[in-house]
Amino acid sequence: MAKIGTPLDIAVVGWHTHNKMFDEISADLQNVGHRIIRHADRAAFAAARDPLMAVDLMLCAALFPVTRAMLTSASRLRAIVSAITGVEGVDMPAATECTVVVANAQTEENITGMAEATVLLILGALYDFNGTQELLRKSLPRPDPLRARQVRGKTIGFLGLGKIGRETARLLAPWGAVLQYNVRRDADLAGLPTMPRVDLDTLLKTSDVVVVLASLNNETRGLLSAEKLRLMKSTAILVNVARGAIVDEAALIDVLRNKTIAGAAIDCFQAEPLSLESPLRALPNVILTPHMIGHTYEAHHSLEVATRENLDRILAGQPPRYAINSAVLPAWMAKWGA
Repeated sequence: MAKIGTPLDIAVVGWHTHNKMFDEISADLQNVGHRIIRHADRAAFAAARDPLMAVDLMLCAALFPVTRAMLTSASRLRAIVSAITGVEGVDMPAATECTVVVANAQTEENITGMAEATVLLILGALYDFNGTQELLRKSLPRPDPLRARQVRGKTIGFLGLGKIGRETARLLAPWGAVLQYNVRRDADLAGLPTMPRVDLDTLLKTSDVVVVLASLNNETRGLLSAEKLRLMKSTAILVNVARGAIVDEAALIDVLRNKTIAGAAIDCFQAEPLSLESPLRALPNVILTPHMIGHTYEAHHSLEVATRENLDRILAGQPPRYAINSAVLPAWMAKWGA
């Protein structure tokens, strides 16, 4: 770990899956002279008075609120480094206005793991993986008609087409499915199969599989409402590997319970971990995973490498490798650069 001239005050906000990493990074930062302000978790951070006022840098998993009020009072804050891909807790316009760069860890390994896992969930849902295992465990007869359906010839609609979405589309290209997408503006389709951009209602009405891959923001929160979910085909599958809050969970439970849609594969929920009392747990037509379906060993290791690289570059007065609000970098370099 490097440092800039004088020691910096660095806030580290604990996160249950990353605390070992955070402990090791904190020790390395202290060894080169920086001061660590450790918050046990996001609740402890939120309970602290003006938690960013005397902080130069924050290391966290940026899923908790980092508000405009916090940022405007943090005159020394130069960077927020998220050790995961998620940064939706940060008021990004405010961070940019305050010359705070926000960095994350969207590494190639993480993108690959999530894309492979998305294909896995698509296949698992279409091929009724849960139901097939249940037949074996209970020695039940083969259903008539068979419930499994192949990918070839199906229409797969992507809600969001960022890096993970593009890699998922690339992986699906040889399977013979028809791919389409919905985003606010045209996506980069270089190296991808032909994919028309369609409006959301068309995507929901015509897709056999709807894959939620969008970022969570003010425009996407609650986007798949009860009204929107009822536009889907009765034979359609919903796959969500993005953020639970994009989908109205109560409405999703209703359309699954009433067979308005055929099934779902869900890796993320409105409240996590998923409550033991959640009706989703009792539904036979749902694959549920605990927001870790694409979290491979390789991806997790790459997050630490990327986080350390982001920190080292920032501490050396250089822009982080994975900057989210890259528009801030000219002003950031003028203010904080080496």
